Amino acid sequence: MEVRPKSAHPMDVLQSCVAMLADYDPQVRVMEKEADLAKAKRLIAKIPTIVAAWDRIRKNKSPVQPDPSFSHAANFLYLLKGKVPDPGTAKDFDICLVLHADHTFNASTFAAREVASTRAHMYASVAAALGDLSGELHGGANAQVMEMLLEIGEVDNVRPWIMRRLDTAERVMGMGHAVYKTDDPRAKVLSSISERLGERVRESKWYEMTRLIEMGTKEEFKKRKGKEIYPNVDLYSASVYHMMGIDRDLFTPVFAISRISGWSAHIIEEKYAGAQPKANLYRPKADYIGTYCGPEACIYTPIESRQ
Repeated sequence: MEVRPKSAHPMDVLQSCVAMLADYDPQVRVMEKEADLAKAKRLIAKIPTIVAAWDRIRKNKSPVQPDPSFSHAANFLYLLKGKVPDPGTAKDFDICLVLHADHTFNASTFAAREVASTRAHMYASVAAALGDLSGELHGGANAQVMEMLLEIGEVDNVRPWIMRRLDTAERVMGMGHAVYKTDDPRAKVLSSISERLGERVRESKWYEMTRLIEMGTKEEFKKRKGKEIYPNVDLYSASVYHMMGIDRDLFTPVFAISRISGWSAHIIEEKYAGAQPKANLYRPKADYIGTYCGPEACIYTPIESRQ
């Protein structure tokens, strides 16, 4: 059996493992609602176990066995670090999971529902969602926010960094949203978590830097463009996960740990016509607007004569 190199990205490992889980599920092609509900429960349990186990394996540590006495959130932190998390951090992580569990027809959810509409099995639909989430414009934003914070380094560097960023027309990660034209309500909750977590672990600079990025970007954006810009869910989740001791390249897999419950609900709703009279295949209409000369107007050039 091929062994994954320890340098493999956790998101790539997670995608591969979810695809392989289909081979070990005797109900994989049982297309009944109760069977899919059972698959969803198994995936919700297994995805955090996979993520934590791989992180320990790549660090030459032995995987930890789940403890059924812990909550879902506390169990992941325990599996990751090998020690019982403090109750406050476990509770905060639980809130993070709830905040990220679902968010309407985002890109990965749409991918999951589109695949489910073909009557593909649960694992195929989730694998599609994971593939979508692996793109940096969807699932990788909070990791980019953390890179931004590490680049800035200190609270006093925030303002000059924002000015340089906007002077060169570059994005400030974590600011702006495709849907919200006001503060992302999830960002408000995560801001509070970041503040109290910073106090708990005595690393408040990450919260302070993030708060100054939010305020400074809002001010400068309004001054330069006459428009408002607001924080999204990724702005504060980066500092939260970092202060919890979660590696930056695990941020997107943690998103999947949260979102698997939402994906599963969408998949089941799609497959069993939970929101429409009957299940239908997604088939968007597309009109070609490019240049097309037609078979009569085109001149065929033999391959050997082409440049």
